[in-house]
Amino acid sequence: MADTLNPLLGSLAKDPKATEDFSKEAEELLARVDGMAQAGRLEEAVEMLLGLEKKTRQASDGLSTSKLVCKICQLYFDAKEWAKLKENIITLPKAPEFFLIMEIPVVATAGAAASAYYYNLDRFKFDAEQRQTCIYQVQSMRLAQWGLFREDVHDVFGLSTTTMDNYILVGALIVTAVMNFIFVGYPAFPLEPRWLLLMWNNCVFACITFGMLCVWLGMHGSIAQRSAKVKILTQAVRPPVPTLKDIQAATRAQENFEAGGGGRFFQPPAFVVPFDTEHESVPQVRSTASEGRTVPLPSSAQQRKAKAKGKKSAAVDWLGDAPYASDEVLRHLENSDNGGPGRSAVMHSHFWMLRRVQRGYCCFDAYARICLLVAAQQMLMVCSYYSLGHFMSKMDHWPVRGQNPGAAWLSLIAGSVSSATLFRLDLFCGARERRLVRLALLLPPLFAGIAIHLAAARTNHGKGGVKPCDQVIPAWLPWSLALLSCVGHMLFILVVLLVASPLIEGSGLPLNFRPTIYLDIFGWHNRHFSAAAVRNSVAAAHKWENPEGVLYESIKRRPDRKCLITAHQEAKRLSNILRQLLRSEVASEMSKEESDDLKQLELTMEDRLQELENQMCLPPGRAPEWDQRAPAWLQSTFLDGTSEEIYWVNCRAGQVSWEMPEVGQIIDMKRLSTSLEELQIRLGYDRDRFQVSTLAEESLPFELMPENPDLESSSSRMPWKCLQLAGISQLAAWVLTILLILFSPKYYDSSLAPREMFDRTALHRVQTDWPHEHFRPSALSCSADGRQLMLGDQFVIYTADLEVLGQRKEESSQSIVGETQAEAPAPLKTVTLKAEMSTSALEMSWSSFGFLPEKRKLLLLNQEGTALEEYSLRSHRHVRRWRLSNTLPFKRLEAIHVAGAEESAQCATEGSGFLDRGWIVFASTDSGQVVTLCPTFRSELHPLDMVISLRRRKAAREVVEVVDSHTGTAKASSLKIISVVPDARTGYLWLLQTNTEGMAEVAAWDPAHYRGEEVGRWVLPSGRWWVSGMCNLGEGQGFLLAAAADTNRESHSSNAELWRFNPSF
Repeated sequence: MADTLNPLLGSLAKDPKATEDFSKEAEELLARVDGMAQAGRLEEAVEMLLGLEKKTRQASDGLSTSKLVCKICQLYFDAKEWAKLKENIITLPKAPEFFLIMEIPVVATAGAAASAYYYNLDRFKFDAEQRQTCIYQVQSMRLAQWGLFREDVHDVFGLSTTTMDNYILVGALIVTAVMNFIFVGYPAFPLEPRWLLLMWNNCVFACITFGMLCVWLGMHGSIAQRSAKVKILTQAVRPPVPTLKDIQAATRAQENFEAGGGGRFFQPPAFVVPFDTEHESVPQVRSTASEGRTVPLPSSAQQRKAKAKGKKSAAVDWLGDAPYASDEVLRHLENSDNGGPGRSAVMHSHFWMLRRVQRGYCCFDAYARICLLVAAQQMLMVCSYYSLGHFMSKMDHWPVRGQNPGAAWLSLIAGSVSSATLFRLDLFCGARERRLVRLALLLPPLFAGIAIHLAAARTNHGKGGVKPCDQVIPAWLPWSLALLSCVGHMLFILVVLLVASPLIEGSGLPLNFRPTIYLDIFGWHNRHFSAAAVRNSVAAAHKWENPEGVLYESIKRRPDRKCLITAHQEAKRLSNILRQLLRSEVASEMSKEESDDLKQLELTMEDRLQELENQMCLPPGRAPEWDQRAPAWLQSTFLDGTSEEIYWVNCRAGQVSWEMPEVGQIIDMKRLSTSLEELQIRLGYDRDRFQVSTLAEESLPFELMPENPDLESSSSRMPWKCLQLAGISQLAAWVLTILLILFSPKYYDSSLAPREMFDRTALHRVQTDWPHEHFRPSALSCSADGRQLMLGDQFVIYTADLEVLGQRKEESSQSIVGETQAEAPAPLKTVTLKAEMSTSALEMSWSSFGFLPEKRKLLLLNQEGTALEEYSLRSHRHVRRWRLSNTLPFKRLEAIHVAGAEESAQCATEGSGFLDRGWIVFASTDSGQVVTLCPTFRSELHPLDMVISLRRRKAAREVVEVVDSHTGTAKASSLKIISVVPDARTGYLWLLQTNTEGMAEVAAWDPAHYRGEEVGRWVLPSGRWWVSGMCNLGEGQGFLLAAAADTNRESHSSNAELWRFNPSF
């Protein structure tokens, strides 16, 4: 500086007008100021120099003045105080005499050069400050943005946290309420009809099953979402805190300006700004729905997408990538700046991780809600069926009326409508599925209500039982409706499994339910909405699907933006491959030289990427910064149709060059990629396997947990499988219920409302002309050929000829069957009764009698069952009295049958002491035995043989406890044999058994078998008092039986009935 100014100020030293010499003072001060400047007293030294300079200038001491001015400039120059240097250069030579002496062109040139220098210096400082402010502002914006990202994570996971906690609470309350029915409801639940208890029990445990499953799914989902939230916050969505290297890269030093040379100092102002104008158009590629995907679909997915689709599905085809979000997540996690913690604030990449992770616990949320819905519906069914049983079927404290069918129906309707309302709120499906669910909800309780109502009507609604003979409603009708109700409950479970199945297998979510759609904050399943809404949101959706969109937004107006983006992506891929090759398990297979080279190459690629990203983040159109470092180039290729062009990207300037650079380091990425692939093959890692393992390792914290360690299937399918198992268990319970109701007779029959059990093909009434309307039969007998019937009233014994329909009168002496031996029973004419013995000819009442047509005699058993009275039908007078022998235990007969001469031969054996009267008596005793009795000379009936015994251990009445169908009370009932008929043709013994409740049956026994063997049993019509005696009509023609209908029944005709019984084995 002094060398430049001294020639200009040399003329001042020879000024003739100098009046005083300050050279000595100047020399002393110049020697002192250097030490003061080094001690930090620059301003004090300059003030002293300025003060002496003023004195020398006024004294016209030009030599001393020039030395002092040069020293001041030198001090400011060494201290880099440019502003003060500029000021002193301009203001120091103020004396008018100086301007007269100095050469004006030289001084003007020096001033202009100094002004240009300081202008460019200020511009450099301004640009450096603006660059640093821009970089720091971007970093601050990214920190704030990642703070919003973390808030997004809290919001997304909080969406399920509260709901699953509510599911757990409500599910536990439902289970508790239903379990209360087990302790309170079971003891008070009515046992008739029996199938109602089965249906109610199935609903109780279905509610408990689905309620507990809801609680457990909610617990697992809550744990899964909390774990996923912590993973995201600690491993992925971390604020990108700037490193020391980033801060140093944002600063600029004085050397950056000074190293620019003279051209940098005197650069003129840029009056033409090289920014792109607004009207400049940059060609852009329009993205369509199919081009918007960022990940190629697998082959299987492409085949599925290739199927014919409707207009609506075509409009939303771009949304079908949800099942393959894992591929997209892996692709984005491959870029460490997107997902790596603290690396970069590239926008929206966290949404891909949230989308992936949310699928790991949203399935628990969705299926917990479905289980809660089914549990609530089953709880309503529990309450409805309990009301049915309590208000319509419960029959305690008869005959007091204890029913309210109206309340039962109102409860049932309320429960069914409430269930349908709950499903209407939760379902989000088509009309066909909604109608199917509605039918499955309403039909089962409707069938159950009708079945219970009909079953209650069969018992007269609690007032008392109704006899089977008086039943209007058949027993099979409520029984069938109960089966239909069970089938309806099975259908409901199947429909729930149908609508709850995941519509998109990869997502594992049941999209037919509204709560699942509420979880869809990312718009995965917008295909349920209108196609217009989807088309309007396509552009916005692609922006969210591309997490690098914001990074590339700043360079979208550059014509070379495609080249920059392609080079950046390729460099990121190679950097990731290098990082994986340097892993310990891979690097151990390489030599030390190879490992060192790869490490150095990896560091170089990281620096190049960092520099390129910094340039891409700068505002477009700005002039490149002054950087004296050599350019760093990345060589890549650009495909334009069929041709391939090579271009170079300067990472330190963000510029694309289509000509090979002359200076700078160049990294050929294509060649590097080929070398890395060869190295992978040599190390035993093919390209696909290496890439998969690399991505899997990086994305491991965000992968879904498998079902089991030895399985590859994701745990997102577990809730659906658990719901399937619960549904299958309920289906099995209902199938067993149906089988039990279908094949167990106790669920068909009811002791409170018994059904008619007799065989209507074997029993039918015979048309009879009764003597009077108050006729009540008391005993029955007939001839051995079955042609003459003897039927006793309480006071008179009547007789009738049994004639086959269409047979002539003169054939009455022949058998009914005749010689044809027809298999089918011959129809009988109307039986007309005529009085045979009047009440005046009888001296006693009877309980049973036998008829001897050949001898025209009657043997009547008295009411006590201890004696037989022999009457003659010819003279109508009493002949003889036959007492029971003392050898007969208990000495009481219930019924008798008198056989003729063929059977009486066994009484005429020599030395037996019996009297052969031409007849023998078959009698049933009150101890359940059938014996044969022969007359003796002492007018006694002595037991000859015990034909059969129905009691093995002791001779006593068979007493059982039954419920009276009329009063509802339990009492004792005895079973007795009221008729005995031996069949000589078959050898069977036919017994008519009845009890004190009017229930009767006919049994056939084979006495020839050891201890007898029952060969058949037939139930007789109920509600009747069957009289003693049976009439054998002959082979294949069956028997005649008489009964008196219950006098409590309302009837305007005679209560007497004559039945024909034709059994078949």
